[in-house]
Amino acid sequence: MTKILFVCHGNICRSPMAEFCLRDLCERAGVGGGFEIASAATSTEELGNGVYPPVRRLLDARGIDCRGKTVRLLRAADYDDYDLLIGMDAYNLRSMGRVFGADPAGKLRLLLDYAGRPGQSVADPWYTRDFEAAWDDIAAGCEGLLGALTGAAVLDFAGCADRGGLYAVLRRGMGWADWYGENLDALWDVLTGLPHDGRRFVLALPREAGPVRDYAERIRRLFGEAGLLAT
Repeated sequence: MTKILFVCHGNICRSPMAEFCLRDLCERAGVGGGFEIASAATSTEELGNGVYPPVRRLLDARGIDCRGKTVRLLRAADYDDYDLLIGMDAYNLRSMGRVFGADPAGKLRLLLDYAGRPGQSVADPWYTRDFEAAWDDIAAGCEGLLGALTGAAVLDFAGCADRGGLYAVLRRGMGWADWYGENLDALWDVLTGLPHDGRRFVLALPREAGPVRDYAERIRRLFGEAGLLAT
């Protein structure tokens, strides 16, 4: 079990967004049982409050339920309790350092380090009012984080409305040649006929139940039969 704590200033916008984004991604990828995910504040300003309403609405629109989440304060004991403590910006890291005193195990990280943007911050939407931009940054960081934790390439089918969308994700993530067809037989040829250089994959299914999710489940089964799913 890997324990992850996301941290921001107030624990009403960015860190709960990251908490529920990663939970959702892990659940749709079928790996939720391997992770414990939470979030906390470095400030007492919002203690006892829930997720900020615009963030709650953004999560609701994606079918992600954050009910019951309330702000809790970062504690010194969290350093030993969690495997990774991930801040949204350098100010969060400094605040975490003051709480913990030191980082002997190298547990303190920035989220966008995992998105290939080392040292960059997730802008606080409390000030920018751009909650979608914050979500995009956080989703990219969470996808990269899951990839780092599983040692796999993450293929996220969230938002795919049809089979074409599923295959577009596969083409980008696996580097298919354009001449491969978009059907399960062609997929099997790709999975068993192309060199994957030892790569394994995590597939996160669409959120909505229905034919597209059912088809994505068939795709994931093929990856498993080909021995390419991360375990």
